[in-house]
Amino acid sequence: MSAANELTNQIIDFIYRAGGYAWRASSVGVFDTKQQRFRTAAKKGVADVLACLRGRLIAVEVKIGKDRLSDEQDGFLRNIRATGGLAFVATDFEQFKEEWSKIVS
Repeated sequence: MSAANELTNQIIDFIYRAGGYAWRASSVGVFDTKQQRFRTAAKKGVADVLACLRGRLIAVEVKIGKDRLSDEQDGFLRNIRATGGLAFVATDFEQFKEEWSKIVS
């Protein structure tokens, strides 16, 4: 399992244990066997983990090592914040828990 997948799973488990509901949000294109090409995802830049806790939407983008936010990912996180949701980037589990404690009270 990759480090990003492991961190994503840790985050989802943590949110469940905190009383929230969380899921992995895949925005990867899908190969269409009939057309023999990739179909793009419905929405580019969707955060890796989406969650709901006490009626608030939470978006967490997982970035490991040299991986950086794309413009679409940055825009997605900004839009979540602008509409009253909570959103941040997680680079490791300890940093995730620090960010979580800042925004979820």
